[in-house]
Amino acid sequence: MPSKEDLRRLFNFLKSHLCRLNLFNTASEDETIIQNERRSTRLYLVLLVTSMIMFLVYYSAALYTEDGFIPSPSLDEYYRIQKEASLQCPCTNIAVKYEVFAEVVPTYHQLCQSALVSDEWINRLFDLYEQSWNNSTPIDFRRIGVFQFQTLRSLCLLANDTISRSLQSFNYTDYVQSLLVSPEIFEAQIGSFINEFIAETPKAFLRAFNFMQDTTAQSLFMTGASITSVRPVTQYMLKRNLYLGIVPYPGINYTFTDNFTCVCSSSTATTCMGLATFDNNTLPGFRTGCYMLNALMNSTLEAFDNQTIINKLNNSSRSFQKLNSSNSHSKIEKLLSQMFVEFWSNSTSYEKYFQKCAPKSCSYRKIHHHSFWEILLSLIGFFEGASTVLGILVPILIVKIWPKVRNKICKRTSPTTQTVVVETMPEICDVRIFHILKISYHDFCLMTPLVPVAQSLKEPADSSTEFFLVIRSAELS
Repeated sequence: MPSKEDLRRLFNFLKSHLCRLNLFNTASEDETIIQNERRSTRLYLVLLVTSMIMFLVYYSAALYTEDGFIPSPSLDEYYRIQKEASLQCPCTNIAVKYEVFAEVVPTYHQLCQSALVSDEWINRLFDLYEQSWNNSTPIDFRRIGVFQFQTLRSLCLLANDTISRSLQSFNYTDYVQSLLVSPEIFEAQIGSFINEFIAETPKAFLRAFNFMQDTTAQSLFMTGASITSVRPVTQYMLKRNLYLGIVPYPGINYTFTDNFTCVCSSSTATTCMGLATFDNNTLPGFRTGCYMLNALMNSTLEAFDNQTIINKLNNSSRSFQKLNSSNSHSKIEKLLSQMFVEFWSNSTSYEKYFQKCAPKSCSYRKIHHHSFWEILLSLIGFFEGASTVLGILVPILIVKIWPKVRNKICKRTSPTTQTVVVETMPEICDVRIFHILKISYHDFCLMTPLVPVAQSLKEPADSSTEFFLVIRSAELS
């Protein structure tokens, strides 16, 4: 390991060598010419190194663009270039129907696909109704079951039909784009359109359904099933011994298993409801009341998750399976708001869209950084040019321009001795300039008091000024 003395000798050697370095050596023995050549060498090296560093930094950070053109691109070519550049590909077909590249498939609730909405099940419930309409309580399931499941089947069919028509309209909608859309934008746009379709389709269905419900409630329309759930055979006498035939129904009185009672009237028709019973046992979640549709909307299907209950209701050779849906504890109203759809599946194909768009050509623009070899070759070329130019300009600056600048400085400081100093000893002017700057620096004081003070108080002010200038120089650097 070299010692400090070795390092010091090496440093002194390099220093002395650099001080004597002369790249503009003309073999002259004139000391003034030699000094100018050495000054030219130092200025030349400083300017050359500085300019090369600036060129290297700029050229490394600079970007450049590359324009290209692809006739009749394939999808693989498009994917390859699209990762590196922005492409513009005019479509041959600017309008492409959604059915070409998008598919939306609903998966319906198990109820709408089960045997509980089949003719066999509804016929079985009708048999129960026939057997019990005149010897059962108003809240007995056998009085309302056939009507409620007929309603559920109608709602399933209506929801299915509405979705089918909406899907047909969606599939025939045109996706209009004059330029080929990138895969990312395509997926985002089509995904947004599909989500909007899924969200808006039930809303249109429910608006019509709620309108019919509100109209029925406000107009006090009553059906035979929703009034008594039995055939209207009772005849009422308005006056003694005076028979007037069948008269408007006065309103049934409901008493539920939880001892809640209510009478069907204009003010309670939509809220009078409670759990239905079967063989004096309540059916979990299944309700009955004045308005059967309102009661159905507030019911759940959890009773039909129980195979025992279904077997009791069935009592025939035909076997009906229970529901296994995870939504059996949800109200029918919620299932209807989803149009009895448990989930939607959708898929899109960018390849099919690309084929239908059929771009004839693609133009692109790439943005690059310069490679290492490009930077190296450019730096070599810059070095050759800069060294040539500086080799011509630097000697002119040192020999022609610098003496004039120095003469003006010396003329301001010592006009009487200007000619002698410049012609005989130019170094003296340089020393004098340095000496003047040194004296001015020592006399310069930012902390000078406003009133005269002693020399002992002035020295700290000078020190403060020097410290301030050092700190300020460090900040600026």
